[in-house]
Amino acid sequence: LRAPEGEFTIGDNSIIWDWKKVTSLQFLEPGEEGKVEFWVKLKEKWDILSLEGKTEIKNKIILGQLTEEFKYKVNSKLEISQKGFFYDEVFGNSGPLPPRVGETTTYTIIWQVKNYYNNVKNVKVKASLPPNVRLTGKIFPEREIEKFTFDSQSREIVWNVGDLKVGSGILNPPPNIAFQIALTPTLEQRGQVIEIIKEVKIIAEDEWTGAILEITAPAIDTTLPDDEIITPEEGIVQ
Repeated sequence: LRAPEGEFTIGDNSIIWDWKKVTSLQFLEPGEEGKVEFWVKLKEKWDILSLEGKTEIKNKIILGQLTEEFKYKVNSKLEISQKGFFYDEVFGNSGPLPPRVGETTTYTIIWQVKNYYNNVKNVKVKASLPPNVRLTGKIFPEREIEKFTFDSQSREIVWNVGDLKVGSGILNPPPNIAFQIALTPTLEQRGQVIEIIKEVKIIAEDEWTGAILEITAPAIDTTLPDDEIITPEEGIVQ
């Protein structure tokens, strides 16, 4: 909370502006205006208190005998997780480790999404593949195949998640998809750690506020930070 000219009282969570400190409030002629300001920063995360999907913050203003309450809509919070594995139980990957120039190594990419406070719609997850990485066609669960597309020109993958209710992925298992990719390093990449999938982005429309929400998660390279069995040395192209 920032209230430069006000005094904050913890007991009742009130801010008081006194005319002795804000001289413009000492006397107002008819039609004249006085102004005070304050700023609040919302927490990054809080408990889901309602499934109604209409999150808002409120404040009450008291001026003499006049009392008025103001309400402000708050956007939902999205999360997208992107993880990469060589050792997994989904597809079973193959190929040399460390990856080797001219040879193919496969990896498993897993996306998980979460939605917190309001219902959201038209949820899409997007990421691009580097030029020397391709999809193998393996996707799990199979019911997600019809929602999964790849543009060979832009090399962009799109997962059309659809609509998500309040608490999706928090109050119940998160929507997720796993797909397999194949990397064939080039001679120029020898001795390097290289990306196998670019930054991932989740986009959705908040049904309560109407805002377009957008969150990203980092790219993944051949060191596979989420695969505990892989060592950093196994991520260097040979």
